[in-house]
Amino acid sequence: MAQFSAREYTDMVITYGMAGENGNAAVRLYAERFSDRVHPSCVTLTRCIQRLRETGSVVPNRVRPGAVMRHDVRTEERILREFERNPRNSVRRVAGALGISNSLVHRTLRRSGLRSYHYQRVQQLLPGDAQPRIFFCEGFLAQCRRNISFPDRILWTDEATFTPNGVFNSHNFVRWEEENPHAVRQGAFQRRWAINVWAGMIGDQVIGPYFLPPRLTGQLYAELLANQLPALLEDVPLDVRAELIFQHDGAPAHFSRQVRNLLDARFPDRWMGRGGPIIWPARSPDLNVLDYFVWGYIKPAIEDRRDGTEQEVREAIVAAFDTITPDMAHRATRNITRRAEICVREGGRHFEQFLY
Repeated sequence: MAQFSAREYTDMVITYGMAGENGNAAVRLYAERFSDRVHPSCVTLTRCIQRLRETGSVVPNRVRPGAVMRHDVRTEERILREFERNPRNSVRRVAGALGISNSLVHRTLRRSGLRSYHYQRVQQLLPGDAQPRIFFCEGFLAQCRRNISFPDRILWTDEATFTPNGVFNSHNFVRWEEENPHAVRQGAFQRRWAINVWAGMIGDQVIGPYFLPPRLTGQLYAELLANQLPALLEDVPLDVRAELIFQHDGAPAHFSRQVRNLLDARFPDRWMGRGGPIIWPARSPDLNVLDYFVWGYIKPAIEDRRDGTEQEVREAIVAAFDTITPDMAHRATRNITRRAEICVREGGRHFEQFLY
């Protein structure tokens, strides 16, 4: 039987969410994303999901040699006392400290009604943010009720910066950071690069990537919209382009008067953003498919190329975008409907922890 690492099990969970919680689709997607790994069966993947839901851990329990298996009231009390002292304790740490099995700790916690909760990095919301988020989501859902294909009309867009330290979205918040970007990493031959990327997604189509200059200004962004966007949309059907709704967030370059005037002319009453006819709620990357799917999917493309040249990384990014299938794109863009429903249900507050 194949043995999988904790990271591989974690990737199975992430892929399961990306595949719309469909086990067979998740197995296929995992094979596409990690072609050089041993691929799990559908049974292995679904057991991993079930294990996470029941125990809070993706890794199967393995009893260490010499672990005490005796289950008595005194042992339960010792386990609960450890978690009472430090709620952030891990099952493995407590099991090791008490010389018992991981499964015994899990069973004791379940019997006592205790569950594990994992911290999740999210965009900080300000006190006045909830109502605009609710207003946007309610409007979006109302349009979906009138026209089931409404989500397929929206061109979702965003920019991100790829560096050796991870993927950053400077006008929203840091995503997928693996180390302090200000820390100095010793290495005589380490490459230094930062690659700015614009991309979009509409229905089942990926638009881009398009590589941006190091510093994006309102003037440069307007030139992208005026000169490059029409060419990037050439493969989008004419009937879709005729009703296309353009979306971007409230980044400074997006809010310039030149950009807003251009969007008013190109997409009259059909664009989302700060100061637009459809107000995009501030600090809402959890409602943008580029933020909640694309950048995280592309990130592994640079993990093995941190010391490569900028050109090598650019080529890797393009190659990674090419692996996003129409089915993957369609599932990701349609996921916004469920996100909007949960956002409204949660009063405009953080909601991604309730998705899975």
